Amino acid sequence: MDKNKPFMNKRQTALVTGSGQGIGYALAKACAMRDIDVLLVSLPGEDLQARAAALKQEHNITAHYFETDLSQPENCQALYEYVINNNIPVNILINNAGIGSSGPFEDFSTQFYSKQVALNVAAPVLLTRLFIPLLKQQPQSYILYTGSLGGFFNMPNKEVYGASKAFILSFSKALRNRWEGSNISISVVCPGPVDSNARLLEIHKNLKGIAKKSVMTPDEVAAIAIPAMLAGKKVIIPGNINKLFLFLNRLVPQAIQLKIIRKEMERQAKMGVKK
Repeated sequence: MDKNKPFMNKRQTALVTGSGQGIGYALAKACAMRDIDVLLVSLPGEDLQARAAALKQEHNITAHYFETDLSQPENCQALYEYVINNNIPVNILINNAGIGSSGPFEDFSTQFYSKQVALNVAAPVLLTRLFIPLLKQQPQSYILYTGSLGGFFNMPNKEVYGASKAFILSFSKALRNRWEGSNISISVVCPGPVDSNARLLEIHKNLKGIAKKSVMTPDEVAAIAIPAMLAGKKVIIPGNINKLFLFLNRLVPQAIQLKIIRKEMERQAKMGVKK
């Protein structure tokens, strides 16, 4: 296929990384519910074929799947080539794949941090660079990044994860400024705590008060994120409580914020929380 010629298919297709489970799969489902074809991308062993088949049957869409580890740069290139070689008219790029972590900085290996930065930071950059030329060919295209509310805070025990999400927030805003007024709309969704897997569900059960009420399900996040992306919203904060947290962050002195954060980190340490 000639990479300089536009795809002729008029249907929309969303490429969703990290769509084997959690927020990624919920985002893919939210797209399928809007009659948008999907390309599911995730690690091998996450039953992508069955998930793609289920979306195809339930929503009468075209559902592709591609199993790979995007922390390896050559696999980002391989994904791009798969799209080109199969003439998949991607006009929505959802950079969702990522690795979380919570615990003392020195408890994680250099290998872990290398992979975390590669997946959380490098992969979205590489995929964006690869797919921008294709997105420019479409009448209207979208890029959605999955950030985190943690990207607005400086949180001990989540130094690298929080910094990676702060990068995504800054990166998406800069790209938005670059492509403002073009056919490419760029958004970032920054959820707070999400019950994205069984382990986090167990952890969040121990939360109390307003913190517990701030927890959302992946489907709740996706139900807010996809319509907001299609509407061209720049920064998407799911949930009124999370919006309140962000508002208070601008008002509460840093010293008080640090005390609150340290108390939460101590609570998690006592529970043996690590992710």
